[in-house]
Amino acid sequence: MREVISGVLVLIGAAFMLLAGVGILRMPDLYTRMSATTKVATLGVGSTLLAVVVYFGELGIVTRALAAVAFVLLTAPVAAHMIGRASYFIGVPLCRETAIDELRGQYDLRTHELESVCFPELELQLPDLQVGRLRIPDGAAAAGRTLAEIELRRRYDVSVLAVCRGSHTIPNPDGDVRLLPGDELILIGPPERLDDVAEALKGG
Repeated sequence: MREVISGVLVLIGAAFMLLAGVGILRMPDLYTRMSATTKVATLGVGSTLLAVVVYFGELGIVTRALAAVAFVLLTAPVAAHMIGRASYFIGVPLCRETAIDELRGQYDLRTHELESVCFPELELQLPDLQVGRLRIPDGAAAAGRTLAEIELRRRYDVSVLAVCRGSHTIPNPDGDVRLLPGDELILIGPPERLDDVAEALKGG
């Protein structure tokens, strides 16, 4: 019985490891690859070490295996976070299909500190609304069109507070502002409608 259980755990661990390898090959950018491999590989290592625990059942081996599982669970997320953070600092690009970059403009590259942008006045006075950031990806339907043409307010009940274009910000833009790939919109509206806008503008 012990051999059967340990064999099943080894197979489960191998399957997770295989999925991690597929994630490295199929995910479109470093950040999604990091997410896939960290989660799945951790489960694979944990299942394999649990198979060792079940198969041998000796106190010394059990304690070492469980300590290794705990070590992987604690260190893998930290390592992935540090690699992803460093990659974002040096400008490793997100995949072209990325619609929202919530960290853009919030990192201080000199101090490497994250500054959270908050809107206390709006959040206090408009509790049912949410402020979000949306980047216009290459090939998006909105690229090359004006704010009046995409009609975010009429179609989604979402208003554009500002358009960030590189180091330049256009506050309270009017309908004649033409959007370009890479522009970042600061939007306000119901949370579910912000998700609808992101999906709509992500398409080509």
